[in-house]
Amino acid sequence: MKIKQLTALVFGVLLTGLVSCEYQTIVPYDVIVPETPVDFSTQIEPIFTQLDCVSCHTGSFEPNFTVGKAYASLVSKNLFDTANPSNSKLILQINSGHNTTVNMTAVQKALILRWITEGAKGVVPPVSFKTEVEPLFAAVGCVQCHSGSQIPDLRVGKAFASLTSNNFVIANNSDGSKLIQYIKAGHNTAPSLTAAQKALITKWIMEGIKNN
Repeated sequence: MKIKQLTALVFGVLLTGLVSCEYQTIVPYDVIVPETPVDFSTQIEPIFTQLDCVSCHTGSFEPNFTVGKAYASLVSKNLFDTANPSNSKLILQINSGHNTTVNMTAVQKALILRWITEGAKGVVPPVSFKTEVEPLFAAVGCVQCHSGSQIPDLRVGKAFASLTSNNFVIANNSDGSKLIQYIKAGHNTAPSLTAAQKALITKWIMEGIKNN
């Protein structure tokens, strides 16, 4: 009789525990990084400043993460392994939660890993407006409407002057540029742009909207 009562009590406690437990659903999300090559000077190096890694790593502690010196310091200390990117010392340090790296976002980690995977290049050539950006407007059919009668005029040889004089692009401010806002809103033929093409236009703006 006592055994039956004890069994019932244990079962009741377990049942109560199961009913009272609250489970949190982990919602997966996609980490989106640009499809164009990751640029060290504009995308990787600023991370070290944003996370205040430079509060310690300014020369007395290696690697030196100060602007203009980070790449050479990382190379000299062999902190990345392009043959096995995930096994790079830099990645292992980040994943261990070393100091301020605990504040690093998933996107920042993905950018650094991708940069190493792409060969850990120090300098990526700037986007050319004339050979990379301007041809996109014709390729996706923007010039069907924007051929002079509607601004901006996106025809070859006219696009740069029209975009800049009508304030459709703001140097180093892609989010504030009307061109990017229209693209994100899916204006007319904009949905035909691939993610890589959108990233290319964004990178051109962030590099200072040069007529190169």
